[in-house]
Amino acid sequence: MEYYSNTENLDEDGYTQLDFNSRDNSRRPIVSKKGTCAASPRWCVIAVILGILFLITLVIAVVLGTKDEAVWRSYSGSNPLENNFSSRSNQNQSQPTQSSLEESMSPTKALTTRGVFSSPCPPNWIIHEKSCYLFRKSQDSWDKSKKQCSQQGSSLLKIDSSEELEFIRKQVSSQPDNSFWIGLSRPQTEGPWLWEDGSTFSSNLFQIRSTVNLESLSHNCVWIHLSIIYNQLCNVHSYSICEKTI
Repeated sequence: MEYYSNTENLDEDGYTQLDFNSRDNSRRPIVSKKGTCAASPRWCVIAVILGILFLITLVIAVVLGTKDEAVWRSYSGSNPLENNFSSRSNQNQSQPTQSSLEESMSPTKALTTRGVFSSPCPPNWIIHEKSCYLFRKSQDSWDKSKKQCSQQGSSLLKIDSSEELEFIRKQVSSQPDNSFWIGLSRPQTEGPWLWEDGSTFSSNLFQIRSTVNLESLSHNCVWIHLSIIYNQLCNVHSYSICEKTI
């Protein structure tokens, strides 16, 4: 360190004032008044990025924590045993009971259907009340039709009531060009009309109209055409109606 003395450094008494200023002062680092970020901008960028990442992580943690709490509350608030019991109850209610199955299979309550698997009647048969009916699509004589019905475990139609007669009339009315043999005949021209099971026909149920044109011809079998019932020659080929009880 060097000391300088000159007349400018003399005081009033004539003593010399010493100047201890070092030349090394010019080598001291100058600290910026703007702060450390101005001196090192890279560290400021890194600090900002880290701060943003921390905030994002914090938000994600809060959201996940809220969802977990909601799931835990919903699970803890429900009883698994009660849920299992209620689901079984709903299944039991949706399953048909034995009584409901019996009612649905009851012939008196079943709808008129053709070939439905739930029906007690065979395919292509029609159910009505307590009987199944088959409107045959092939034409035969009265005796041949009787035999065909017998081979299927049935007999030619026997009409027992006015309700059954009305049902048959509605069915055949949809086929205006066809006639159908029924199970009514007589052994001779002047004899009584008998059903296939041997019971006597009652004229209170319906009337049999005659189709006799020649006195020599014996019309000893009966068919139904539309809503009218006629006697007819037994060897005439026609459609027929088979009936079996359930």
